[in-house]
Amino acid sequence: MRKISLLLAVTMMTGAAAACSSKDSAETKPWDQAAPKNFNATGFPIVDEKVTLKLMGSKGANQGPWDQMMFFEEMGRMTNVYFEFDTPDAKIYPEKKNLAFASDNLPDVFFAGQLTSFDQINYGKQGLLIPLEGLIDQHAPNLKAMLDKNPSIRRAITAPDGHIYALPQVTDINRDLMFFRTYLNANWMEALGNPKVPETTDELLVLLKRFRDEDPNKNGKKDELPLSFLNAKNDSLNMARTYIMPAFGALEDRNNQSRLQVTGDKVSAAFMTEGYKEFLKYMKTLHQEKLLDPEIFTHTDQQLKAKGQDNKIGMTFHAAPFSVFKVEKPEDNAKYPLVLPLTSPINKEKVLTPRPNIHLGTFAITKNNKHPEAMIRWIDYLYTPEGFMLGNQGVEGKSWKWLDEGKTQWDRITPEGMNKEDFRARNTPDAGAMIPILKRMELNYKQVDLVNNILNKQAEQLTQYAKDAMPLLFLTEEEENRANILKNDLMNYIAQMEAKLILDKESFDNWDAYIATLKKMNVDEYVGIYQKAYDRWKATK
Repeated sequence: MRKISLLLAVTMMTGAAAACSSKDSAETKPWDQAAPKNFNATGFPIVDEKVTLKLMGSKGANQGPWDQMMFFEEMGRMTNVYFEFDTPDAKIYPEKKNLAFASDNLPDVFFAGQLTSFDQINYGKQGLLIPLEGLIDQHAPNLKAMLDKNPSIRRAITAPDGHIYALPQVTDINRDLMFFRTYLNANWMEALGNPKVPETTDELLVLLKRFRDEDPNKNGKKDELPLSFLNAKNDSLNMARTYIMPAFGALEDRNNQSRLQVTGDKVSAAFMTEGYKEFLKYMKTLHQEKLLDPEIFTHTDQQLKAKGQDNKIGMTFHAAPFSVFKVEKPEDNAKYPLVLPLTSPINKEKVLTPRPNIHLGTFAITKNNKHPEAMIRWIDYLYTPEGFMLGNQGVEGKSWKWLDEGKTQWDRITPEGMNKEDFRARNTPDAGAMIPILKRMELNYKQVDLVNNILNKQAEQLTQYAKDAMPLLFLTEEEENRANILKNDLMNYIAQMEAKLILDKESFDNWDAYIATLKKMNVDEYVGIYQKAYDRWKATK
């Protein structure tokens, strides 16, 4: 196992040439240059004379103007670094970002940049995005400490050519990793005499049938929907695959969204396993027994919530009980039973796949930036506890406050008559955008918020069962191009077959034909691409 220091030395010696622009292979890297006069290597301000840079980022629909956010105002006051903002709405941002690269009309910095692996490799190779690892070593002690402490983060953000072109958002907050969970309708459970919370797929089937048959909403109608959930990103079974499929021993990669899994260093397709097949059979049973909401393939999140508010849903997958069910008081969220990971006749291990804790491509510095040292110091602050609170909540004393001298509890400050989240979104970029930041559990847990505390405790219960199906991988440009082509065709076919098998429009007797079709669609090549990427990840220590 190589030492981190050796890796960094090799990366910096061999990687510097690899990332040079083809136009000028002798170009001097930012960290090789002497620090400019208008720059302080430590302390604040970062620059003595005001610097104004061009910033481009994806603006959330709920956010206020970035040039009016207290976050950027406070960072400017502290650092003397200010920005001219180009913040297209999130829906059109990818198009605007691509146009900026294509026209060479680049900002100085991308923040909430949504930079894909392709962006980082392609534009890094062209010299449009500058390598950051040397700047990190020299001027970003908090970032460097995070990467040294967690080598898996460094591996995840290092491109195949050995350079770091973009910085991530990282979280160690259990609630973020276990964001969605499985809840039962507390009122229905009480109406049935508070039966045991299911621990197996068979026990769940029994409970859902009781929801169907015993009129738990007490309206005298057969209108109960025992199980309903969000049609996530037009992938109707995404939630069920995440929260029911692991009971059958099949896990699905959530870090790379590849729908693959790694077992004993071997990459395989979860959608070709026996566990996946048994999961689909189980979902077919739920459909045939009228235990599954028939609108899961079509309804919106708003329609799902309307059903929950109308007391028609027995079990769902969501971020909190109040997100679906009609919860009268904050403390009542604790009454809704949390279903822990299930087991099945073919699998006795309780397991679930958490959400990714690393989100790539949130920040990058372009070739146009004349102050890269100042910018890396600016962003390094967001990986400190103080930077997390500023980016996540806003300015102390204006949008949040400590409640005691020991700083063991804090609470939000919200103007009278204003929604808490609306106020936060108006003043902090983390509310509504994926920004570069280190989200810290110890600070999140100090918030005085009843619902937050309930959800954090539930997340702690689930954490013990968390297991990644595959680490976050960095594909080469060629690999990503080919994988995307293969994935598009494969996923379209798999989605069609999922619906047909569950709705009994295709027989499980034809499973071998399904596998044969996947083979013809080059599924082995698709798996092989990720195997190569995994092998590289495994070799990088």
